[in-house]
Amino acid sequence: MSGTSQGPGAAPYGTWNSPISSLMIAKMSVSTEDVLVDPVTSAVYYIEKRPEEGGRNVIVAHADGFDVFGGDWNARTAVQEYGGAPATVYDNIILFSNFDDGQVYKVDVVRRSAPIPMTSKDNCRFADFAIHPQNPNLVVCIMEDHTKPGPENVVNSLVCLNTLTLEEPTTLISGSDFYSSTSFSTDGTLLTWTEWAHPDMPWDGSAWTREQVFVAAVDINEARLQLAPNRLPRLRVAGKPSAISAVQPTWFNAHTLMFSCDISGYHNPWVSTVNMDAKTVCTVETQAVFADPLMLDFADPSWWLGGSNFAVLDDANALFAASKDGRTVLYVVCTDGNLWEIPSPFAHIVRMRRVAHRTVVFIGSKVDKGPALVLCSLTDPANPFTPIFTPLDKDDGSFDSPLSDSLISHPVPMSVLVPADKSSELSPLHLVYYPPKNPLYKGLPLERPPAIVNVHGGPTSLERQNLNLEKQFFTSRGWLWIDVNYSGSSNYGRGYIDRLRGNWGVSDVHDCVQAVLHLSSSDHSLIDRKRVVIRGGSAGGYTTLVALSQSDTNLQVFAAGASSYGISDLRKLTELTHKFQSWYAQTLVGGAYQDIPEVYRARSPVFHAHNIKVPLLILQGEEDPIVPLVQAQDMIRVIKEGGGTAECVVFGGEGHGWRKAETIRKALDLELNFYERALHLL
Repeated sequence: MSGTSQGPGAAPYGTWNSPISSLMIAKMSVSTEDVLVDPVTSAVYYIEKRPEEGGRNVIVAHADGFDVFGGDWNARTAVQEYGGAPATVYDNIILFSNFDDGQVYKVDVVRRSAPIPMTSKDNCRFADFAIHPQNPNLVVCIMEDHTKPGPENVVNSLVCLNTLTLEEPTTLISGSDFYSSTSFSTDGTLLTWTEWAHPDMPWDGSAWTREQVFVAAVDINEARLQLAPNRLPRLRVAGKPSAISAVQPTWFNAHTLMFSCDISGYHNPWVSTVNMDAKTVCTVETQAVFADPLMLDFADPSWWLGGSNFAVLDDANALFAASKDGRTVLYVVCTDGNLWEIPSPFAHIVRMRRVAHRTVVFIGSKVDKGPALVLCSLTDPANPFTPIFTPLDKDDGSFDSPLSDSLISHPVPMSVLVPADKSSELSPLHLVYYPPKNPLYKGLPLERPPAIVNVHGGPTSLERQNLNLEKQFFTSRGWLWIDVNYSGSSNYGRGYIDRLRGNWGVSDVHDCVQAVLHLSSSDHSLIDRKRVVIRGGSAGGYTTLVALSQSDTNLQVFAAGASSYGISDLRKLTELTHKFQSWYAQTLVGGAYQDIPEVYRARSPVFHAHNIKVPLLILQGEEDPIVPLVQAQDMIRVIKEGGGTAECVVFGGEGHGWRKAETIRKALDLELNFYERALHLL
């Protein structure tokens, strides 16, 4: 029964009616994917993902809310498959990569012209554009050549485009497996970028993944951009393969570069100064900003291109969005080593960009309000460290959630000590739980709620504490939701990430089981131990499948599970996945397949699916290039051959994640109905 004016009515957990529907979530799934700022005009643009338009990305001018292009265009790139950084803007000219053909197009936003092609390279993809400040027709970007589509044959390089002559892209830098974060110094004489090579990966804080920062001098001769090794040869200023990671290089001025480096075990700010005269390099000096490293990460994992945790405020200061206890904390960082924490209501901040003097823009989310485009100003001389936050969304719909706070379940973070795998030693485990909440209901006396254990993807990623309506979809129906930031999760320092090295499929499963045992114990009694389900997407789907296929009864704590585009066969992952993460599993598992085939088999749930005795739901994109459909098909086949219960739904036109409104709605309804049937809540 539901409540009345007399108070909430008692009803079994998991059966409550909720105004948060899958249709509402699908309609509210329009999201801001990126922020662009014109460095000449300071005009702000944003890239909006629109599920109701097939999931395409649209560039929108903030000033008057107009779409930069029409419905046939999609500002999205598949460079490194995950994409990111598909567009840039300079002096009212926008360049963007169009997803359908992979080519670069130009739009004049003043004339509102139709997109004009800038490239015509079949089988090539482009991203991460840097426009020369004195010669804006010259643009450096990543070109990823798929002429030979096998992962070992895909070629990445930094090339120069000339938007006036439309000549073939000219290669500036090549030879490494991956590049990102290109930008010119303010006078255009220096170019910086990051690069890395297999088996390294780009994200921060890991003992096995190392992105490096490089700088080179450039010249322009006869309208052509070229490297100038006579002034400054291509120089690595930070980072070291398989030893030190350096990310997000950003110019303060013509010769000073700031970035984050994890030499201390945490990503902290560093600066590199290139001192040059007119002809030769004098010195290149690189040093940490802080005299003593802070146990905070000032950079996030680089799964997507274009990430930025900081923006330059003035000649000596930058505003950083660091991570502390799983939430974003704002700091003003001075190049002389001083640090000031800035009050902020945002649980998560991404895509921070400079707009003007001591003014930045970013995408910010709160625990009770969804992502919003936010202008942050620190321009009051009397209060230089007191920010003014101004929402820039065209309708402010994301900044102010339409849901009553009485319905929104707030996160409760926990760091608990649990036994390490196969050891009596206690180690920290980071959790966040969301209790059931609905003003019209309360649970039955002595009843504890059913729980959903959510396993984030990556696995070197992090589940944040900002508002997520999918979580509220379940908590408002009487479920308790648990986010497990298991061993390997980022933003808790390199040591925490290293706990997963060689232990994927072991430590992550162990931590999810420990989360259930801990929260259901008499010390907390937060959940019904017999009514816990596990779910996750991608690497989280893999952990879900491994957890359910355990033969050890001590690990069989889940009553059901749902895997979205999850990995079932690690060997096939290494054989069939794309270039970007084709070596990823080797480090996570502990070696190459040919060296330890028995470990790959032991950690691949498809070979142990006969152990799955509880209901399983698999949701899969038909066009997934990262975890192909065959992985789901193999898993279902083996489970059914063993007499198990499994359901599989394949979504046409979807890849690694859901972009279409129809898919978002259907996937949520399927998952809820599946749990209700599995736990006999209907």
